[in-house]
Amino acid sequence: MIPTILKDGKFGKMSPTPPTENASNIASLLLSCPDQVGIIAALANFFAERDLNISRYAEYTDDGQFFSRLEWPMNDRWDDEAAFAEEFSGLADTYNATFEARFMNRCQSVGLFVSKQPHALIEMLNKYEANYFPNIEISFIVGNDESMQKLADRHGLPFFYIATDVDTLEYEKKQLEIIHRYKPDYVGLARYMKILSANFIDNAGCPIINIHHSFLPSFVGAKPYQMAYDRGVKLIGATSHFVTADLDQGPIIEQDVARVAPGASVQDMIKMGRDIEQKVFARAMLKVLEHKAIVFRNRTIIFN
Repeated sequence: MIPTILKDGKFGKMSPTPPTENASNIASLLLSCPDQVGIIAALANFFAERDLNISRYAEYTDDGQFFSRLEWPMNDRWDDEAAFAEEFSGLADTYNATFEARFMNRCQSVGLFVSKQPHALIEMLNKYEANYFPNIEISFIVGNDESMQKLADRHGLPFFYIATDVDTLEYEKKQLEIIHRYKPDYVGLARYMKILSANFIDNAGCPIINIHHSFLPSFVGAKPYQMAYDRGVKLIGATSHFVTADLDQGPIIEQDVARVAPGASVQDMIKMGRDIEQKVFARAMLKVLEHKAIVFRNRTIIFN
């Protein structure tokens, strides 16, 4: 189950990336409830009564459910998300709504898992240094291939090599110890090529975001691009989604495709696929970190 309530946690020792100029002075609210008369007016009145402007607003209705995202300029009325939630919960209860607030001046922490393929990790680290993401900290990298150490060192990040050729419970226990030590808001699987157990997902304590090629379920196994090539596939794609206990069935956050040119080799397709994967993964992480994704019935509502 994807957690919906933010938690306060201690981050790693690395200094956070400086926030972008505008991101740090806003707060946002995601809300979902049965569609009903009066909810928009109630939201507007809640902020108006507190002398706060709604600077950005979006809504979406589907299958009898109302979804909304709004932003407002932060002031000193609420110290943190918990204080806001306490005051807002009365309105939420009236409309049987679930909600999550985020104050963008609070640094969000991300932990990354990686295997042998570095492209998604490199994309994340480069965009992290370029302030592509809002006020975040990449607090650690966990890898099952020692060659990834150099990437972590290059960016001054803690790297933990944990071999995964042993019993699953044994190595996942070590991984969970790292997650519980740093308490990230999110874990990103930057082409981490191991299946997570239900126990790991349940005990991570934060949402986990994965990236993979979009040949599933047609081409399963170690050589999906070869199988796709043999079948004459004309489109290559990638999917990023929240991780659930059902393998690769979690709510989709971001996808993209590219057309395969005539005469493209298997290696050409692999290069194209990796390029799409890294871009889709970074965009999915951005959507989540910008507080623009609501999970509902194993799918996501994504706000622009």
